[in-house]
Amino acid sequence: MNNPNRPPAGVLGMGLDAFLPAPYAPPSRPARAGSPLEKGLGAVSAAEYASALATLFDSMRHRHDWTGPWYKRGVTALKYLARSLCILPRHQRFLATIADDPVMSAYRQRDPRLLERHMHRYINAHWHRCDRLAYLQQHYRFAKAHLPPGLYELVYAMGHASLGSLTAKDGSLLTLCLRPPIDKGCEGELCLQLCNGNEDPLYSIIFSIADELPTVMIGCLQGPRGAHAKDVVRELTRLLHGMRPKQLMLSLVYAFARHYGIERLVAISNDAHPLRRSGRPLYSDYDAFWEEQHGRRIGGGWYALPASLMHKSEAEVSSNHRAAFRRREALRREVEQLLLNALAPPAPGFEHAANDAPRIPAPVVAGSGNGP
Repeated sequence: MNNPNRPPAGVLGMGLDAFLPAPYAPPSRPARAGSPLEKGLGAVSAAEYASALATLFDSMRHRHDWTGPWYKRGVTALKYLARSLCILPRHQRFLATIADDPVMSAYRQRDPRLLERHMHRYINAHWHRCDRLAYLQQHYRFAKAHLPPGLYELVYAMGHASLGSLTAKDGSLLTLCLRPPIDKGCEGELCLQLCNGNEDPLYSIIFSIADELPTVMIGCLQGPRGAHAKDVVRELTRLLHGMRPKQLMLSLVYAFARHYGIERLVAISNDAHPLRRSGRPLYSDYDAFWEEQHGRRIGGGWYALPASLMHKSEAEVSSNHRAAFRRREALRREVEQLLLNALAPPAPGFEHAANDAPRIPAPVVAGSGNGP
């Protein structure tokens, strides 16, 4: 059952309307040559400059993600303003794209952090802010063009889509859900979750799509946390007939990629994870798992994963474990089918060539700079 009123995590606090300046008029004097502002503006007319600033100041309203006392929210607003001015035309086009799409406008109201995702560490810590913005735009161009309209609206406007349930070993129900990113969305734009019968998350995998050279970029594979996390994973593995939950989640991403004809999959390394340098701990050793899946380190903070997952055949399993093996494979196919049913027939072809989309040289996904 879908939950239209469930907001993504991290959308709390008060807006900053009371502290916004009056409508801005463009200065008569151009910015100093060589300044970050001049580089961000490029050659734009006064009218275009005024329009971009109006859009920018409008994006500062109703910022429920800016929390804390008024002075802290004011500092956050000034940082956002300064970062935006450095890439004003690009940022203005992104804001206009959101405003022109009713689904994205609704999503922006649910999670205002969307408007500045590219101004912070995002998916790959090595990316420059222009790369972050380009990949953000690519993902939503893909989502709008290729996700079924109903699913696109459920995920991004409503914040949650239930894809169906399956029966675990003990007869209990497990649910597959698709939702937008959680916890400020620094690891990707689409989150697949394996949940219990109440749709409380048990395991998550978060990824984005680069559509210019079609690539699935995996930014997070996360299980339960806390003192009893290992016990929860152990019990979930038992309910899945001995299949590791993270293996199942990776299989689902491969099923997603196959459905859209995407052959390139890359996964973030430990050192390039956006939370690695933020002081927050990583609960998973990504490098070890990608190498176990025959991933190959390719630089730029990425592992290139094989075009398809390696699955054992029944003949490779000892006879006394074949019954459990068949149950695991049947369950895996059932979960994948839930996802494929929700995705419906794939749209024909990708729309390549979009503004600000960096060409990704195969097989490396890398940024064009090393600074924020």
